[in-house]
Amino acid sequence: MQSISQAVVPATIEKQPENEPPVIAANPLDLPADMFKEGLDRRKQNRAALMVWVRDALIDGLDFGSIHVANRRCSAGKDCRNPDHFSKPSLFKAGAEKICGMLGLTVRYPTLPAYEKAALNGPQLSQIIIRCEIVDGSGRVVADGVGARIVAQDNGDINKSLKMAEKSAHIDATLRMAGLSEVFTQDLEDMMQLREAESIREAETTVLNNGFEGITKEQLKQLEVRIRELGLDRKRVKAWMANASHQRFRTFLDLNQEFYHRLYSKLDQFAGV
Repeated sequence: MQSISQAVVPATIEKQPENEPPVIAANPLDLPADMFKEGLDRRKQNRAALMVWVRDALIDGLDFGSIHVANRRCSAGKDCRNPDHFSKPSLFKAGAEKICGMLGLTVRYPTLPAYEKAALNGPQLSQIIIRCEIVDGSGRVVADGVGARIVAQDNGDINKSLKMAEKSAHIDATLRMAGLSEVFTQDLEDMMQLREAESIREAETTVLNNGFEGITKEQLKQLEVRIRELGLDRKRVKAWMANASHQRFRTFLDLNQEFYHRLYSKLDQFAGV
């Protein structure tokens, strides 16, 4: 069996007998059929080996984990035995580092210096977007990923925001590189916090109290937090809101006071509380 690390480096140049030049194809589908099949078989074996290693080497709760998302319906929390009450497993930074280390790969953040320079020069940063590149021993980029963070999530702590964005980018790149999206998702807790922060940030820059009928920033935050606590699907809540209001309200920012209270009271019913 070939080295597992070969599973992450696509090849369009196949070695030929010494007296023949290598076959170079602009598209892998243009390779000779026997070479193409050989490459697929090799990658299939390497991927199978990688999946066995992932199951054996990664530790639940340390390298990956699931989040209990039915807190209001179930008080058992982490001790809950109902698998439907948990999210899809999330890959943690420790797991991403372990996978890259096993494959002999390293990471770099090409956009990080720009944020370091901005922090030193004093511009006010409200959000951070970091790109992570995974490189092999020869310096070739084999995968990349992106991580974003709103500084307000960390109460203005730019250092923490940078580290969280780096972590998300590293995990994203690792999932892409190893083709593990079918097994793991991104850090779910980070994504939920980001979604909530984005909604609140939008509220801060939008006039909510038009004619004293719109909802306040505090009400929007309460709504977002309640949806998360109940483990509800945010898109389904918004779909019900749009249908029940005959398309009058399509986003939470559109809500007036009357419909806000109607929607908020419905959340427990949606969750079966």
